Amino acid sequence: MDLGKVYFIGAGPGDPGLVTYKAMRKIEQADVIIYDRLVNPLLLKLSKPECKLIYVGKNPDVKYKKQDEINAIINECAEQYVTVVRLKGGDPGIFGRLTEEVESINNIPYEIIPGITSASAAALYAGFPLTDRAYSPHVTFSTGHLQKDSVREIDFEALAKGGTLALYMGMKALPEIVEVLSRNDAYIKIAVIGHASYGFQKTVTGDLTNIISRVQKAQVTHPAMIIIGDVVNCRKGASWFETLPEFQQSHLYISEKKIDTHDLIEQYERGGFYYAIDEINDLHVQNKFRDVHEDVLRDRIFTHVHASSQEALQTFEATYNIKFDQNIIKIKD
Repeated sequence: MDLGKVYFIGAGPGDPGLVTYKAMRKIEQADVIIYDRLVNPLLLKLSKPECKLIYVGKNPDVKYKKQDEINAIINECAEQYVTVVRLKGGDPGIFGRLTEEVESINNIPYEIIPGITSASAAALYAGFPLTDRAYSPHVTFSTGHLQKDSVREIDFEALAKGGTLALYMGMKALPEIVEVLSRNDAYIKIAVIGHASYGFQKTVTGDLTNIISRVQKAQVTHPAMIIIGDVVNCRKGASWFETLPEFQQSHLYISEKKIDTHDLIEQYERGGFYYAIDEINDLHVQNKFRDVHEDVLRDRIFTHVHASSQEALQTFEATYNIKFDQNIIKIKD
C-alpha cells in the first residue's frame, strides 16, 4: 500500500466556527484523526463513521504522550491510512512543535492547513486588538513554558517595550513573569484570558501589582493567554463576545438520532458551549466517541440538557452513569 498523506491542521482556539473551510473538509474526509487536548471535541464529530480517533493530548503538568511517541503514531498511521489528519489547537506553526513532526515523516507527502492562533482570538474575543495606532505598533509572540531554561532568561523588557507581548503557556510561570516585568514598571497593563472563544471564557485585566490576586479570585486556569501592554486599555467593559445572549451557558443535546454537527457549530454564534451525545443507542458510535464524551462530561458543567425523549435520557444515564439536576433538563416530547 502506498503511503498516505498527512494533513497538519490548525483547529483554532476553541470556537469551532473559526476553523477554515479547508480544515473542515479534511476532517470530514479523514481516515484517522490524531488530535490534541485543546481541540474542540465537536470538530471530531465531523468525522466519518469509520474514522479512527487517536488522542495524543498534553497537559502542561503531565504529558500523555512524549513527542517521539506522537511522531511514531503519525508515521504508523501514514502506512495504514490514505488520509491522516494531525489536528492541533490554534495554529500548528505557532508553538505547535510542527517542525519536529514534519521532519519525522521523511518522504511521506504532507500539507499544512493554518489555524487562527490563540493570541489573536483571545484578544479580540476579550474586546481589544493586539496592535493599535495609539497604543502598540507591534506585537511579539513568546512562550512562558520553556523546556529547560528559566523564564528569567527571557528579556521581557525588550519584548514588551513599545508594543504588545503575547505569552502562550505561561500560567504556571505567571508569578515569575510578573516579578521579572515588575522590575521595570509595576503598572504595565496585563490581561489574562482563559479558554478564549469558548462560552466559558474568563477575562481578567489589571496591572502587575494586582493581576495575580485577580486571576486567583476569578479562578482562571490553563489554557490561558497572557497579553501584556498598553493595548489592553482598548478593552472597555465586557467585550462583544461576552455580551452574546448565551455567554456562560453550556448546552448538552442527547438524542437517539444523529444531530447535524454543522447546526451545532452555528449555535456557537450565540456565545455558549454546545455539545451532542447523539445516536445514543448505537453501540459503535458510543464506543468510537466514548473517551471524547467522557472527557467533556468530566470537564464541563452543563447549564442546559436537551433530551430527544425520556428513553434517550435514561439510556444516557445508564451508559455514562451520570444524572443531571432535573431543573436543567428539557425533554423534547
